[in-house]
Amino acid sequence: MTMEESVLVVTASTDITLWVSRGAAGDLTAGAMDVLTSATPVAAVEEIDVVGCRPTATDIRVDLVVEVQVRTATTETGAVEAALCDGFGIITADVSTVRT
Repeated sequence: MTMEESVLVVTASTDITLWVSRGAAGDLTAGAMDVLTSATPVAAVEEIDVVGCRPTATDIRVDLVVEVQVRTATTETGAVEAALCDGFGIITADVSTVRT
């Protein structure tokens, strides 16, 4: 999906796993927020809760529960998940609800 095709901004409640660099400034929440707000499909982050993490040699794999506004072409859960996973550093997204 290109940004030209993105016509909707939806709010999604989702579980997200992403990479945070060990060199990121601040705590895990701040590092995760940086990754999310840098992702092209993300319009805004409304709520964020770190629920787990697993350090690796160079990064930290962080599990989140978030309420996020996403630019997408459709309100289908799978499309919103795919849009989120197109964001750099986002590994998985499991969307539970989508609201317009």
